Amino acid sequence: MIHTDEPIMARLGDITDHGGKIVEATPDLTDEGISIALDGHLVACPRCGGKYPIIASGRRRHNGKRIAYIGDITTCGATLVRA
Repeated sequence: MIHTDEPIMARLGDITDHGGKIVEATPDLTDEGISIALDGHLVACPRCGGKYPIIASGRRRHNGKRIAYIGDITTCGATLVRA
């Protein structure tokens, strides 16, 4: 059963509202075989012209870093959305 009120973890390849995508994630934590992004992992942003870290807001941590979720933002202001 899928719980729609639960936050969705951000994964490698998920996109942003700036047209970018997550290009860095941890290989030792996965969701359906896809690596999960953590705080500080990078997003390529074509609108802002570079790679910018994710600012993860979730309570859960992996190896001391917060897990990134859909709806979190990056330092350039992009919002993570599911690919």
